Amino acid sequence: MTPLSACNFGPEVTANVSSLTACATALRGQLEADEVRFEADESETNTFYLLFCAALVFLMQAGFALLSAGSVRMRSVKNILLKSVMDACFGGLVWYLIGFGFAYDKSEDGNAFIGGSGHNFALSGADDTTGKKDYGHDAVFFFFQYCFAAAAATITSGAVAERCTLVGYCAYVFAIVGFVYPTVVHWVWDEHGFLSAFNKDAMLTGMVDFAGSGVVHMTGGICAFTGAFIIRPRKGRFGELPEHAFAGQSASLQVLGTFLLWFGWYGFNPGSTLALHNYARDAARAAVTTTLSAATAATTGILLKRFAPGSCGGSPGVWDLGHTCNSLLGGLVSITAGCTTVEIWASVVIGFIGAFFYHGASCLMRRLKIDDPLDAFAVHGACGLWGCLAVGFFCTCDYSYTESGTACGVFYGGDGLLLATQIVGTVFITLWVGALSAILFSGLMAGGLLRISKEVEDAGLDNSKHGGAAYPDIATAIEEATERITPKRITSATDAAGA
Repeated sequence: MTPLSACNFGPEVTANVSSLTACATALRGQLEADEVRFEADESETNTFYLLFCAALVFLMQAGFALLSAGSVRMRSVKNILLKSVMDACFGGLVWYLIGFGFAYDKSEDGNAFIGGSGHNFALSGADDTTGKKDYGHDAVFFFFQYCFAAAAATITSGAVAERCTLVGYCAYVFAIVGFVYPTVVHWVWDEHGFLSAFNKDAMLTGMVDFAGSGVVHMTGGICAFTGAFIIRPRKGRFGELPEHAFAGQSASLQVLGTFLLWFGWYGFNPGSTLALHNYARDAARAAVTTTLSAATAATTGILLKRFAPGSCGGSPGVWDLGHTCNSLLGGLVSITAGCTTVEIWASVVIGFIGAFFYHGASCLMRRLKIDDPLDAFAVHGACGLWGCLAVGFFCTCDYSYTESGTACGVFYGGDGLLLATQIVGTVFITLWVGALSAILFSGLMAGGLLRISKEVEDAGLDNSKHGGAAYPDIATAIEEATERITPKRITSATDAAGA
C-alpha cells in the first residue's frame, strides 16, 4: 500500500480516524525507506569518489616512472622503470600485510604512537558481508592509503638511482612501507595519534597536514637524503666527469612525467577529503589551490634559474626545463598540507616561496656533493617542510579542523600555537625518519647489500642486470661508433710517436 492510497479519507476526515492513522503509518514507513535509500546513495557516491581519486593517485606511479626514466642516463632506464613497477607491486604487498595495520587502528583505545590492534594487518578485520553495510568504505580507504604509501617509497628510489642493488631496494621498500612511513601516518592522520588534529588529546593543537606534505613527502624526502648521502655519488659525478655527462636521457619523458604527476595530484589533494558529500566545497578549493601553487612555483622557478647568478645556483641566459618541472612539483608538494585550509590567494604565495625552497635545497645538495639524480630531497623534503610550516602562517579559522579547538595561522589572528605544532611535528618526522633510515642504509651499506659493484656500474645496470639496454638500437650504434673511432685514435697516436 502506497502513502497516497492510505490517505483516502472520504468526505468526513475527522470521523475517519482509522484512515488518518493508516496514512501516518504509511508516510512514516515511506520516509524511513527514503532515508535508508538516500543514506545508501550518499555512501556509495562517497565510495566511488574516493575510488576515482585513488585511481588518480595510483596513476602518479606512471608519472614517477616517466620522470625517473627521463632523469637518469640511458644505461639505467630499465633498472629505474623496474623499481617503479615494484614500488607498486612489492610495496603493495608490504602495505597489505603490515603497513596498513601499523598506520590505522580501529580499536577504541588505540595507541598514540603506532597502530597495533590487529584489525588492519592483512585486512583481517574487514567484513562486508554481515552487520551494517559500509558500502565498500573500508576497502576503498585501504586502496587510497596504499597509493600514498607507494608514492612515499617511489620518492626514495629516485635519489639512489643508477647505483642501488635490487636487494638493497627491496630492503628499504620493506622498511619504509612496512614500518617507517606507517608510524608517521598513525601520528598525524589516525584519530589516536599524538600529533593528530583529529585527536582532542593531541600534542598542542594537533598537526594540520591535510594531504601529506609532511607525512608523505617529508618522509620520502628525508629517506631520499639519507640514502643518497650514504650510498655515495655515482662514479665520476663530482669533478671527474663534466656535468652534462650525467644529464637525464630524455627531456620529453621528464615533461610527460611531470604532467602526469600534476594530474594525479587532483586525486592526492582533493581526494583527501575522503568523501564528497558535505566536503565538496573543500575538494573544489583544494583543486584550485593545488593548481595555482604549482603554476606559481613553475613560473618563479624558471625566472629564478634564468636570472640568478651562477654563484647562487643560477644558469644565466638559460631557460632550464628540468628546473622548471621540479619547481612545479615543489609547488605541488608545498600546497599539499594546507590545500583546504588556506585561502586561494595564499596558495600563490606558498607556491612562490616553495620555488625558493626547492632552488636552495637543490643548490645545497650540490655543494655538499650529495648525488640525487631526481632532486628528490629538494622537491619533496625541503618543499614538504615548507608546506607544513606554511599552514602555521596561512591557515584560516574558518577552514581549520583541529579537534582540540579552532587553531589559526599567525596571519589570521592565531596565537602561534598552530605554528608551534607544525614545527614540532616536522621535528618529530625528521628525527624519526632520519634516524631509522640512517640505520637502515648504513647497515645495508656495511653489509655490501646497498651499492652495486664497480664492474656493474662501469657496464651499466641495464646491460649487467636486465638483459640489455632499454634502447638497443641506439646502444648498438654508439658501440659501433666507438669501435670505429678508437682504432683511428690509436693509429694516429702510433704514427705520431713514430714520427
